[in-house]
Amino acid sequence: MNKEIMKARKQNMKIYSLYRAISADLIFYYAIEFLFLTQVKHISSSDIVLGQAFYAVFMIIFQIPASIIIDQIGTRKCIILANIFNSIFVILIMCCQNLGTLIFAQFISSICYSLKDISDSALIQYSIPETKKSREIFSKLEGKGLKNYYLLNAITSACSGFLYVINPYIPIIGSLCFSLLATFISLGFSDIEKEKNKKEKTTINKYMKDLIQEIKFIIKSQRLRSLFLYGGIAWGIFCLMSTYRASLLVDIGTSEEIITIIAAILGIASSVGSKRQIQFHNHFRNKSLATILWITTVSILIAGLTGVIHISYSISLVIITICFIAIDFVKGMSGVLSTRYLGNFADEKILTQIYAGNAISRNIFRASISFLGSYLLRITNTANSMILVGILLLITVLGLISYMKTRLGLKPEEYHENEIF
Repeated sequence: MNKEIMKARKQNMKIYSLYRAISADLIFYYAIEFLFLTQVKHISSSDIVLGQAFYAVFMIIFQIPASIIIDQIGTRKCIILANIFNSIFVILIMCCQNLGTLIFAQFISSICYSLKDISDSALIQYSIPETKKSREIFSKLEGKGLKNYYLLNAITSACSGFLYVINPYIPIIGSLCFSLLATFISLGFSDIEKEKNKKEKTTINKYMKDLIQEIKFIIKSQRLRSLFLYGGIAWGIFCLMSTYRASLLVDIGTSEEIITIIAAILGIASSVGSKRQIQFHNHFRNKSLATILWITTVSILIAGLTGVIHISYSISLVIITICFIAIDFVKGMSGVLSTRYLGNFADEKILTQIYAGNAISRNIFRASISFLGSYLLRITNTANSMILVGILLLITVLGLISYMKTRLGLKPEEYHENEIF
């Protein structure tokens, strides 16, 4: 049995980075999402953000059921199912005709990522041997996978603009092909938690009793609450800015080809960020997350102000691009670092519930921020919306950093014993 476990571990670790590079998110799609939905499907920018808000609401609803399903049937099967649902989402986008269809597509996508967000991270956490360097190994594997995803996404983003001009459906078909490829690669994973017999079959009553105990621990943990707050605010802002970016570039008169080239540059910035997250952590230590928030806030305000002042198009384009490079650079680090911090002081028994709690928090904030972002786009232009979001974020960051200061980034011996599961 030990040999089988070791073989399964090695197999999972061997293909995980490749799998993440293909499946971390949709390839081809996001560079032309705004253009495709507004120009081909005639959906307004505010409705696009509204659809994302509904996606976040669906994610909140599905998160706890998803964590239970993952615990019951295993991470491998859930990863495969998630990628199948991702393929269905792309097909629905190709057939989308109105806001109702878009919301249904987001419903399908939420099923995908409610499973995927937990099962992907949990599977590799289970696969890494329990050593002092297990967190560092996780960071390297996750960082490598995300780095390659961002590079691949950068290349395909640069191509998608030119393909979009030829035929808007070509990049969407390319996205579907990558999603199907991710499904195929995921068939090579093994369920380590079952091989190790860590999760014995129990009655529903026993399972629910353990689940309630784990949820109580998560709710009481001030360290996890801080990480959930950070993750929710950061993720909500990053998602909103991905739509605001395309909308702002369209507002200042940027062509489709240039928009997708900028998306490619931003993909490279995220790739570099994910690769440098260990050095970033070692340099800033317990100020890492606060630094990410400050960089994001300042960049949003500068980009928004650039959109309202009267300067030449070329200068505006350069400044806005630099601002979003900074945002996507720290975005690349944020995902890996927050996932790494969430896994500290926790064993396999509670890991999926921690990831589920984090996903719920992220989507509560994403829904709230997206509804706000959609409303702002209905009453004003993109640049003004960004300025308003930046001001609100500035106020929020000041309060959040003060809250996290005494609850996060402490030495292990400084945490209360209730913080360790």
